[in-house]
Amino acid sequence: MSSLLKKNYQLPLYKGVMFGLGSFVMISGAWAQDVSSEKPLFMPKRDVTVLYAVKPENSSLLQSRKIIFSGDGNRLRVDGPDNMGIVIVDSAKKTATVIANKSRVYAVVPSKSDQYGLFLDPKMTFQKKGTERIAGVLCRDWKVKGPKGSAVVCITDDGVLLKQEGTDADGVEGKTVALSVDYSKLPESTFQIPVGYQPVKLPQHKGDTPTLIAPNSVAQPLIPMKAKAADESKGLKVDADQNPFITPQHDVDVVYAIAGAMPGLPPFHQRMRWSVGEWKQRIDSQGVDTYMITDYKKQQLVVLNPELKKKTTMPAPGDSILAPGQRPAGDYMKVGEATVAGQHCNEWQIIDSEGNPNDICYTDDGVMLRVVRNNIPLVVALKVNYAPQDAKLFQVPSNLTELAPAQ
Repeated sequence: MSSLLKKNYQLPLYKGVMFGLGSFVMISGAWAQDVSSEKPLFMPKRDVTVLYAVKPENSSLLQSRKIIFSGDGNRLRVDGPDNMGIVIVDSAKKTATVIANKSRVYAVVPSKSDQYGLFLDPKMTFQKKGTERIAGVLCRDWKVKGPKGSAVVCITDDGVLLKQEGTDADGVEGKTVALSVDYSKLPESTFQIPVGYQPVKLPQHKGDTPTLIAPNSVAQPLIPMKAKAADESKGLKVDADQNPFITPQHDVDVVYAIAGAMPGLPPFHQRMRWSVGEWKQRIDSQGVDTYMITDYKKQQLVVLNPELKKKTTMPAPGDSILAPGQRPAGDYMKVGEATVAGQHCNEWQIIDSEGNPNDICYTDDGVMLRVVRNNIPLVVALKVNYAPQDAKLFQVPSNLTELAPAQ
């Protein structure tokens, strides 16, 4: 593995799993005199995805590594083997985001990376050689030297490294060659944290374990919205005793589609179970081991990860939940009716605490079925099941270790 990758990107992933990014040769450090004043580009000038074959030192087996480069020269993504994990490096922000797919967690750490690229440094010496064609793409050979290592690299005119062979600054030999090059335009989601993944704080000392930071912003308790002053020209303002119930009056199990955190990202599913007797809500998000239990009698939110045997307790967000049979105060404007997930609901325009108008469809017994803002559906119920909820679903296991929430 290259010295640069060792310094910045070989980070421990959840539960001790680690994925190496390959034996890429890195020659670092400055020499007093350049062999040539010419230097290749160090980072691609357009979006490109490169699949590399990597041959580590003392191994006859080739490994494959996929590296994706953004055309702005600031970001790159390294995909680990077997979809184990991803590292996203942002040189402009000087961060590396380490993502573990199995545990669906991520950590953002400082990075020393800059726009000089993964492999090359302008302080190295470069000697221009001939050309060759690798993976069907023409590139220029350069002999590169550093204080302890040397290599031959082949780089395209637009900055894509297609071959590297030699010894790095730590004296480790290796060879890397491109198998395929794809210049397709990349969606912005390529360099984003997948929806529903939980942030963790990596251990600072040997023997420590990663720490859950907080629930992901897309996996929050479904807080009933209480109305503020409304524009009566938008609909029919009802008397206070006709205001809708905004918390469920019966036990219910609802599966929602939640809009993606960024434009272009697909929605994900979130399951909400409500117990009137327990006065508790449980939220499970698609593809996430962590789930949440909110106890509205205690005004307490607990984030749990049974696989890790960890929990974090914090105050429940929002105001106190209304008791069963109690209607909210405020101005509620009825703007229509709808059928969502086979259930009838009345649509209400509600101004939230940030001044945003929302059209929210509640059933007569207080189950939220849809939220629309600026004509964009944010939350839509897919399935509604009225049934008694087992109290055990809302119990916090006794074998979980308490973690303090991050500030």
